[in-house]
Amino acid sequence: MSDERLKYVVDMANQIALNLLHGKEQQQCVVEISHHINRFWAPSMRTQLAQAANSDNHQLEAMVILALEKINIPA
Repeated sequence: MSDERLKYVVDMANQIALNLLHGKEQQQCVVEISHHINRFWAPSMRTQLAQAANSDNHQLEAMVILALEKINIPA
């Protein structure tokens, strides 16, 4: 997996988090991020997001990191 592709997935996840953050409690934001990603992202993109979370080269927003526990990552 290229770093460029992982950066793209991280940027998308961070943008979702930033768009959903405004005026919401942390837990509600985490649920909405995970729901959005589970519903609209392909399994391969969810796998890439998990890979990016394990990489020191990519910075995920704190809400995305919390949402990872609720995101369906394919085995």
